[in-house]
Amino acid sequence: MKKTISFIIISFFTLFTASAQNLYIGSFYVTTTEEETLYGDGGDKWATRLPIICDMFNFEQPDVLGLQSLTNSQLSAVSKRLTNHDAAGNILYNKNTIELDTCGVVEDMPEGSTCSWAKLRKDETTFYVFNVCFSTETSVATTSATRVNSAVTAINTEKLPCFVVGDLGVNETKTAYTRLSSRYNDCYTKAAVVSAEYGTKNDFDLAANHGTDRYDFIFAPKTATVKAYGQLQYGYFTKESDGSYKRRLPSTHFPVMAKVTLP
Repeated sequence: MKKTISFIIISFFTLFTASAQNLYIGSFYVTTTEEETLYGDGGDKWATRLPIICDMFNFEQPDVLGLQSLTNSQLSAVSKRLTNHDAAGNILYNKNTIELDTCGVVEDMPEGSTCSWAKLRKDETTFYVFNVCFSTETSVATTSATRVNSAVTAINTEKLPCFVVGDLGVNETKTAYTRLSSRYNDCYTKAAVVSAEYGTKNDFDLAANHGTDRYDFIFAPKTATVKAYGQLQYGYFTKESDGSYKRRLPSTHFPVMAKVTLP
């Protein structure tokens, strides 16, 4: 009898824990080919950055990755070089772990801001991801956050778990941030383990004092457990005209990643 009871308890525990869903989700501000000319010394070319970016994410293998600030040509190039990912607009998902239900864009975003979304499924867990890139003007970023909140309510009528990832255009001291952090968990502040020594912008400049301001975020549902959060600080070297080597960065922003569990 004791063995039977123990088996029932163990089986129930196994069933309960199996229902939890682990996700590895990220956000990456790619930097357009036009924007890259505004920073650094002109050596941070897309043709050089592309394979570095793709190698980085082919190694990391995120379930979902929101991309911002890239052209359609850049998106196509990244999608082709990633071995296990398909694109739902500018949201990449791992086709080995994730199924796409549907996707779209949020209409009527304030000028200078964008938001795309995808409804995705991993095993039996269905969830939404909203991928944002806001204007750097504080008031516009605030209005953009309000518009995203209303869009989530309108689109996610089933009240499924929902993530908001991307570049808010402003740092965490601004209202655009609090409009979202009041509704979601900021993975940086909620993670049990954090690896993020700097702010999220670098402007292709390794030597600068980057401070701690964050512009790139991963917001998870309030019901999620955030296990870990980190910046990816991959780099590469280019050979300069004088024969020396210079260490460079894949973008003007560091990618941010989070490991979360949905109940």
